[in-house]
Amino acid sequence: MKFALFLAPGFEEGEAIITTDVLRRGQIKVDLVSITDQLEVTSSHQVVIKADQLVTEVKYEDYDGFILPGGKIGVDNLAKNSQIKEWLLKANHDEKTIAAVCAAPQILGHLGILDNREATSYPGCTEGMENSIYNDEMAAITDGHIITGASVGSTMNFALAIADRVLGPEKVFALQNELVIRD
Repeated sequence: MKFALFLAPGFEEGEAIITTDVLRRGQIKVDLVSITDQLEVTSSHQVVIKADQLVTEVKYEDYDGFILPGGKIGVDNLAKNSQIKEWLLKANHDEKTIAAVCAAPQILGHLGILDNREATSYPGCTEGMENSIYNDEMAAITDGHIITGASVGSTMNFALAIADRVLGPEKVFALQNELVIRD
C-alpha cells in the first residue's frame, strides 16, 4: 500500500508528520507530495518541510490512498487545487482510502464524499459537511474507505485508523505497543 499525503502552504505540521511517522513505522509507504512547484512547503506555524515529490510528478494510479492534513490556510489551498479534487472524487469512486483530519474533511464534504457517512472534524470546521452524519465526540472515524480525524490532538488515533485499514487489528496492536500508547 502506498499513500500520498498532500502538503499545501499553511498545512498543520503535526498532522502531517505524526501521520507519516506512524504509517512509515507500520511499513506503509507514504509520499509527502507538495501541491506547489517547490519541494519545500511552509506549515501553519512556519515550519518548512521538504516533500518527497511535486504533485506534477506523481500519478493517481501510483497510490492506494490519499491523506489531507488540516490547518485552515493549508485546507483553503488544497481546496483550490482542481487536480486534488479530481483525484479525491476518482478515489471515492474507486474506493481507495481517503483520509482527512482537522479542517480538511470540509473538502470531502464539499465534494459530496461525506454524504450519509459518519465523520468528524475540528470543532466549527463543518462547512460542506451538512449531509454527513457528524460526530463531534470521536477522535477519528472510519466509515468504509473514508477516515476522518478531529484535530492535531487526535492525530495518533487518525494515523492508527489509517494503519488499521491497511494492516488489520493485530499489526496495529503491535504498532501501538511499539509507540507505547497508554490510556
